[in-house]
Amino acid sequence: MSFISSSDGVELSYEVLGEGDITLVFVGGLGVPTARKIWRNQLTLSSKYKMILFDLAGHGNSGKNRENYTMELFAQDVKSVVEKLDLSNVILVGHSMGGPVILEAERMISDRVIGLIAIDSLFPSGDSSYIGYPDHIVAEIVKPMQSDFIGTMTAMYKSMLSAKMDPQDIAEAEKTPDTIDRRSIISAFAELHRWDMHKILPNVSKPLKCIVSGKTVPGDKREEYNHLFDAVYHEGVGHLLFMEEPATFNDILEGCIRELLA
Repeated sequence: MSFISSSDGVELSYEVLGEGDITLVFVGGLGVPTARKIWRNQLTLSSKYKMILFDLAGHGNSGKNRENYTMELFAQDVKSVVEKLDLSNVILVGHSMGGPVILEAERMISDRVIGLIAIDSLFPSGDSSYIGYPDHIVAEIVKPMQSDFIGTMTAMYKSMLSAKMDPQDIAEAEKTPDTIDRRSIISAFAELHRWDMHKILPNVSKPLKCIVSGKTVPGDKREEYNHLFDAVYHEGVGHLLFMEEPATFNDILEGCIRELLA
């Protein structure tokens, strides 16, 4: 494990795996424990590509001394890692909250990026986190987390778990609410709901592909999603699709990588 300082002086934990001309930078979602744990089923990709695993500020082994955890500052975390490791031919891979983060990051380091892959993220309507709620709505959204952080996060994690997942992953997910930094997570959760995807999308210049859970975006909701994105649907799995059916997910991910490189 190594550390790099972000633009605002937060120490970011990172790890470099594999070698190659193409670099995959993996960005996790809200409240993940460590990058190594969340992406452990994708580590085999390091036999073909250079992989960068790192913990966003406020998460895992990275520093938790930031005041506000905005999507823009998370993107600065990505920028710091990519620039300080002098990476090029980068594909940004972001799950859930990582989707907004990689969109913001692409605008900062577009000259180093080949393309982006968002995983079960960037939902355009309904109860989406990505439509730029005003402050008074955000305040209501975060109230349950502020009043009962452990209970709210436990319910959130349980809603994502599946019998298809490795028992080790389930056990680690069930322990996560007791181990994460509540101030960082509450701030990031609020800022995620303030973030407006539709202000950012027109400014993303590199190709974007989306891998989406069939349960998250069922058939009757796909027309709107497909209108915005080049999407591939992983059927029969939920939000943690890369843990539920990792072999199938990895095949889909590699297919997206090949298309971006074509």
